[in-house]
Amino acid sequence: MDCREFQEKHFAFVDDTLPGIDFIGMQMHLNECEKCERKDSSVRRSLMLFRNLSPIEPSPEFSARLYQKLEQAKAEDAAMLHSGRSRRFAAAVALTSIVMLGYIGVSLRQVDFPQDIVFPPVVASIPESATAPITSPGTAMVASVPAGLPMWTAALFAEQATVHFASMDLAAANR
Repeated sequence: MDCREFQEKHFAFVDDTLPGIDFIGMQMHLNECEKCERKDSSVRRSLMLFRNLSPIEPSPEFSARLYQKLEQAKAEDAAMLHSGRSRRFAAAVALTSIVMLGYIGVSLRQVDFPQDIVFPPVVASIPESATAPITSPGTAMVASVPAGLPMWTAALFAEQATVHFASMDLAAANR
């Protein structure tokens, strides 16, 4: 393992989320590389420092002051909505929107879209096969989907269904 790979995996190493083989490789690199060992110990000391800090608790009157400031901000917003500045701002936004829509409409008309798409003619021929054709009497099957667990379960069930049903028919016939 080199220093670059160590740096890329270091956060997972500190969080202890690496697979076992990578974890051992990281430990071996720490024993060999003094620079990476210093960085690792620095990061771990910093984390220990933050974990040992006392929790921050707000003052008892914090909530009351916060709600007071929020109400004050709401009142200022309501006052601004009723003022002339907000009406001028709304008019400016509406005018800008109209200008932009007009520009988009004009620019779309200037684009000359082709009316008909013409593809070159295609001549299909059957290539000669380099391999011998399949002459077995059975049907050739090719998997076209990944064979995950649900696929194999269905395939095994389908394979055993004829045996199961046939044995049931034979058992019924022997009674």
